[in-house]
Amino acid sequence: MSLLTGLLANPLDAGYGYYPKSGSSSRSAWWQKVIVVVLACALGVASVVAVRALRHHARDDGTRADLVKQVEARQDVVSSLNSDVQSLTSQVHASSIPTDISDSTDPSAELINALTPVEGPGLKITLKDSASADATRTNGTMAGTVRDQDLNVIVNALWSSGAEAVAINGIRLGPGTFIRTAGSVILINVTPVQSPYTIEAIGDANVMSVALVKGATGDYLSSAQSLNGISLSTAGAPSLSLPALDARKTRYATIVEGN
Repeated sequence: MSLLTGLLANPLDAGYGYYPKSGSSSRSAWWQKVIVVVLACALGVASVVAVRALRHHARDDGTRADLVKQVEARQDVVSSLNSDVQSLTSQVHASSIPTDISDSTDPSAELINALTPVEGPGLKITLKDSASADATRTNGTMAGTVRDQDLNVIVNALWSSGAEAVAINGIRLGPGTFIRTAGSVILINVTPVQSPYTIEAIGDANVMSVALVKGATGDYLSSAQSLNGISLSTAGAPSLSLPALDARKTRYATIVEGN
C-alpha cells in the first residue's frame, strides 16, 4: 500500500525535479539554429552554382560533339579499309582461278611441256626395294632402297632415247619436274612416292629398253641391282595413258615473238 500511496501522491519521476523550470537554456541555443540554417542555405546555393557551371562548361567546350566527330571519322576509315580488303580479296581470287592452258600456250609446245594427257605404246619399268630394306631403314640406313638418283638415271635415259612422255607412279614429268629425297621418302615435285616405283614412258619400247642396258646407264643399274639389292624389270606396253602435268598459269613470263 505504501507503493501505491507513493505513486498517487507523487506521480512524476524524481528526475523531473532537476530539470530547470525556466526556458533560459532553450533561449540560449537560438543562435546555433541560425548558424545551421545559414550553412545549409550556403551549401545548397554552392551546389546549384557548381552544377550550373559544369553544364555551362560542357556546352561551351563541345566535348561531346568532338567525340562524335572522332567516332564518325574512325567509322569512315574502317569502311574504307573494308572496301580495300574486299577489292584485294577479289583480285587474289581472280588471279588464283586456273585458266585454260591451251588458250595461252602454243599447241606445238603442249606435248613437250606435258600440258595435255597422252596415250600410246611404250615401256613400263618397275623398281622395288630389296626384301631387307625395311630392316635397314629401321637401323637408320638406306641400304636396299631405291634412291632418287636411281630414278633420275632411268628418266634421263628414257628422255635421251626418244621418250615422248614419262610418268612415275601416275605423276607426269615435265621440264621443271624434280626428283629428290626428303628424309626416307622420294618426292616427285612435292608429292611423295613409295616402292614399288612404276615408270611409264611413251615411245619406242625397243629403243628405250636398249638404252637402259647399254653404256653408263646399264653399268649403273647393274651395280645398283647387285650391290644395293633393288629389283628392276621392264615390259613393253601396247597402250599407256599418262595424265597431264598439273601446270599453273604464268603471271610474269610472256612468250617472245620471233622476228
